[in-house]
Amino acid sequence: MIVADKPGESWTDEDATGFEIKLSDIARRFKNLEALQKEVAAKGEGFDARRITVTRPDGEETHRMVWVERESEGKIEALVEQILQNPILRDNPQLQQAFVAKLTERVLGATSLANIAQMQKTRHHRKNEQQTR
Repeated sequence: MIVADKPGESWTDEDATGFEIKLSDIARRFKNLEALQKEVAAKGEGFDARRITVTRPDGEETHRMVWVERESEGKIEALVEQILQNPILRDNPQLQQAFVAKLTERVLGATSLANIAQMQKTRHHRKNEQQTR
């Protein structure tokens, strides 16, 4: 009843189909949230996580966990603001979205173990700095 917004005894065939679609969407969201929480617990403190999924026109999907170091968040925010203020993108939400899609495809397509290794190196370096203080 909560998913379909009406009691089951009054459903039509369309309501049943709509229920299946909504339920699968809710299940997908829970799976993504569960994966995010699991990764966050494993990673530890000092990072915020985002799960990004890109679906290409051929149906192929790329799923990535993207980690943002809290110490770098201000720099990233400034860079995003700088890019969005570019005259080409500034007043055109459609171009902004297309830019994000293309950038995401390029960056996530290039994501490799080297990215993970770099993050581990940074974290190890920070631990060493804290121990020497």
